[in-house]
Amino acid sequence: MQPQYEPKTREQIYGYAIEEAGEFLHAAGKTIRWGEHSVNPELPPSQQESNIAWLRREMADLRGALDRLEKHLDEVFG
Repeated sequence: MQPQYEPKTREQIYGYAIEEAGEFLHAAGKTIRWGEHSVNPELPPSQQESNIAWLRREMADLRGALDRLEKHLDEVFG
């Protein structure tokens, strides 16, 4: 993540986690609906990835967001 986009305030940290959770759910839903090996045909071939690759990418993003949220909670609430 580029430094200027790093969540800093409480609202930004929560918002980032919520946004990433939504993106994970979106990828999970498409994976269930269309299958693990399906790709988004509306994307140019150079940007296409399998649903399972997309899901794994979103899982990593969500883990990062949850780690940030956990760090924030530890700092504020101990």
